[in-house]
Order: sequence, then structure tokens, then C-alpha cells
Amino acid sequence: MLKKIFSITLLLCSFNIYAEPVSSQVKLEKFLDNTSSFSARFQQKLVDKYGYLLQQSAGSLNMQRPGKFRWDYILPYPQNIISNGKKIWMYDSELEQVNVRPYDQVLASSPVNLLDNNQKLDIEFKVADMPKKDGQYWVKLIPRNMESDFKEMQVGLLDGKIKTMRFIDNFEQQTQIEFEQLVVNPQFEDSKFEFVTPAGTDVIGDF
Repeated sequence: MLKKIFSITLLLCSFNIYAEPVSSQVKLEKFLDNTSSFSARFQQKLVDKYGYLLQQSAGSLNMQRPGKFRWDYILPYPQNIISNGKKIWMYDSELEQVNVRPYDQVLASSPVNLLDNNQKLDIEFKVADMPKKDGQYWVKLIPRNMESDFKEMQVGLLDGKIKTMRFIDNFEQQTQIEFEQLVVNPQFEDSKFEFVTPAGTDVIGDF
């Protein structure tokens, strides 16, 4: 009996030694493959290449594939970016102005496109694992499209979910988004991703 227990223990130990660890890229792809919608609170900051804080904001994000999302900024002032998969509305309540643009035109080169992308990561990005840091598994993504809004993206995962996204642009400025209270695959009404223009609002670029 003791010999049998020893053999089983040895087998388990051997499996742990030789089993390949799951890469950060695989963890990210698994999250994206299994996520059709999600909601979260977020903190966002923009720093220059020297690390000086340029802007800080906060709000909530709701997203549903394909193409539907809304970023509701609370700080530093109310602002809404809403997409129904065909149009994107960028609404500034203080200016009483909404800018309307085609979804495909805006998202093609935007880093947010990662969250709505159904293709394998290495089709649109050069992908590499990064060292684990702050308890997160990190992935570096460099866009293959030279006209992208950013030159590098870094994604951190915690407990199998996206926790942090960093975007580095061509001026070496870095935008970092930290997600909190992320809920995977919630149910949304279609009306959540539609924008009704308030009376008196200037509309720019409607089509």
C-alpha cells in the first residue's frame, strides 16, 4: 500500500516538473475567446516619456461583441463614448457637442480594438510574453499596422482577467487603464449602446 502511494506521489511530482507553464499570451487569448461581454470600473492616467502625469480620469466601461461599447467618464468631467457597432458617438455635455463617426474608421487603428477583435493575436500583433510583475501576467503587443495610434501595448492579467492595459504612442506618452470590479459576460439591452442626442446639442460629422 505504501509503495502504491509513493508511486502515485512520484507520478504527480513528475507531472508538475515537466508540465509546460501556460504562457501569458495563451491566458490573454483564453480571456478574449471566452468573453462576449464585460463591464468594469476603470482608472485611467496619461504620463509623458519622463513619467510626469498629464491627465487622470475615471469612469465605467461596458462592452459587448461585436462592436458595442460605452465608456462613461465621470472624472475629470462627464464624457461619453458610445458605439452600436456602426456609429461611434463622442459626447461632451459641457460643450453640448457630439462627434459622430463610422465605427470601422475609428476602431481600425485604436488600441481598444483589441477588446473587440475576433482574430488570433499574432495576426494583427507581434506578441511576446513579459516577466510577471505586481502579481500580473504580462503580454507585449506591437501592432503590425504601421498606421496604428500606438506603437506598443502591454496587457496585464490577474486571475485570468484583464487587469491593466498600457498604450505607448509615437511620442513616448503612456496611457494606463486599471480595471476594477470586472464582470465577464453580463447581459445588456441593445439600448445601452445607443445615443439619443439631447436637445440643443451640436452634431459634428453625422452620416
